Amino acid sequence: LGCYGSEINTPNINALAAGGLFYNNFHCKAICSPTRASLLTGRNSHAVGMKELAEDDFGYPHSRGRITPAAATVAQVLRAGGYSTVGVGKWHLVPRRDQRASGDRANWPLGKGFDRFYGFLSGWTDQYHPDLIEDNHAVKRPAQSDYHFSLDLVDKLLAMTGDHVSADAAKPLFSYLAFGATHAPLQVPRRYIDKYAPVYAKGWDRIREERFQRQIELGVIPADTKLPPRNPGDPAWTDLSEHERAVYARFMAAYAGFLEHTDEQIGRVVNWLKEHKLFDNTAIFFLSDNGGAPEAGLRGGFQRPYGDNMTAEQMYARLDELGSEKTQPLYPRPWAMASDTPFKYYKLWPYAGGVQTPFIVSWPAGIQAKGKRTQFVDVIDITPTALDLAGVPAPSTFEGVCQIPLQGKSIRPTFENRQAPDPRDTQYFELWGSRGIWSKGWKAVSMHVPGTDFSQDRWELYNVANDFTESDDLAASNPAKLEEMKRLWWVEAEKNGALPLLEAPAARSRTYDQALPKR
Repeated sequence: LGCYGSEINTPNINALAAGGLFYNNFHCKAICSPTRASLLTGRNSHAVGMKELAEDDFGYPHSRGRITPAAATVAQVLRAGGYSTVGVGKWHLVPRRDQRASGDRANWPLGKGFDRFYGFLSGWTDQYHPDLIEDNHAVKRPAQSDYHFSLDLVDKLLAMTGDHVSADAAKPLFSYLAFGATHAPLQVPRRYIDKYAPVYAKGWDRIREERFQRQIELGVIPADTKLPPRNPGDPAWTDLSEHERAVYARFMAAYAGFLEHTDEQIGRVVNWLKEHKLFDNTAIFFLSDNGGAPEAGLRGGFQRPYGDNMTAEQMYARLDELGSEKTQPLYPRPWAMASDTPFKYYKLWPYAGGVQTPFIVSWPAGIQAKGKRTQFVDVIDITPTALDLAGVPAPSTFEGVCQIPLQGKSIRPTFENRQAPDPRDTQYFELWGSRGIWSKGWKAVSMHVPGTDFSQDRWELYNVANDFTESDDLAASNPAKLEEMKRLWWVEAEKNGALPLLEAPAARSRTYDQALPKR
């Protein structure tokens, strides 16, 4: 995002940040389904049955591929509190077996508190030919020559919102807008890609360095922040062939154009709210669900985002098709490194590059002290904050089910007080056996190597209060603190139902195998 130091044009998102708050210490779950489950429930993902991606049910309470009924979503709670609720876009919170026409609808959006929904159920979809559902049934995409899914989503959201305002303007509304952007496939009209084609010819190393300098200049990150070296296994831009540089630059141009196009759609929503005099008293929470995506490996995915075996020369021969409806691209892994500037590593990883993402709050009527916030905030804090602003208490029981208590905390105190305390003093992380624990400015991290015993995992220790980018591993110099943090991880894991530890399925493990640093 431009407001976080990028060269990408995001004026509408920047305006939300400038008119409200932007956080530089916000954390997600490093992958989509767990982050979304935590976002919508205010609880850690293991506690609500979403340790993993939603497609699979591993049989353990922490990995059922759906949100447990013992955790009402924010939509369910707000609807019971008098709100209308509408959602559009990505869901990815229902097991694969129930995504079929004959599947159980209990975990579809309407079964989780939404009055209306328009979007898709799986992890990703084509932006020109999406797999669409409306409410509880499949539908065909609108027949128009210039169709794009992001445009369609906002059209539908504004139509639903307009219907709500026409029917009962005094009734409060909760909206959930989950773009397919900028997830793979990176698809957007060519004019957006062409605009950025010259920008990325300089390559990922210079882009990363330039972003880092802008982040320092803008005050997004501390002035003494270190930029970690290039991730192990990611090549220097200057080591690539001429064809590789041409192709890989085009991948990032597609990403940038996709993001600018998405920013325009967000601008449409904001303009609609302003035209209807609803913007000032609308609280908007803007976030991403994980860091930059490494799954396409060093060459990227051209025809398909995952498992594509095309060579750079084959891609070069079809370069004009990249980003069109003829291709479903995902950029090469080093661009994920650049996307995560100033941090190291990527989506899926317990380092900041996987879990620390932008977070913006806009609420003109309720936020006077604008600017940067540095508190440690987790995605589990958003639902409690929304309920706090709405004045709707979280129930202890819901539809006859005893509720798992909210684990997040309202961050409303940070709105007016830059020095407000962190909402918590500890937060754990786990995905596919890789682990992390943050506590009072310290962080311990352990990457699990698939196929090895968990007891063999090597732990690292960082004083992130003074080392923003986890650059200086203190495990060897402070073993007592490391042991304290490791014990704390087990306490938090047990408390949140994160046990037993499980590895990723074999196909997903390959993403780790390809990018793990060599010991």
